[in-house]
Amino acid sequence: MEKLLQSLQPLYNQPWFPYAIGVLGLIFAYSVFMTLKSLPKLVMYPIIAATAVIIFMNWIYHRNEPEILTPMVNMIAQFLPTSGA
Repeated sequence: MEKLLQSLQPLYNQPWFPYAIGVLGLIFAYSVFMTLKSLPKLVMYPIIAATAVIIFMNWIYHRNEPEILTPMVNMIAQFLPTSGA
């Protein structure tokens, strides 16, 4: 794995690299959505809700939320633990 990462190191400086990673992320998200869509709704919605809660709690703990959500996170963060950084 380390050898693979070293061979990919020159790609990190390419201007198109973030866009390529973004496209791969969108393809992955679409495939996950289509897989969840094939499940019953009673299974699909709790999985989506749990994922959203985990992401939101991670934002609150590490305070790396998107800038537009900072006022909402500030209201909730006072009741939850943070990393203190």
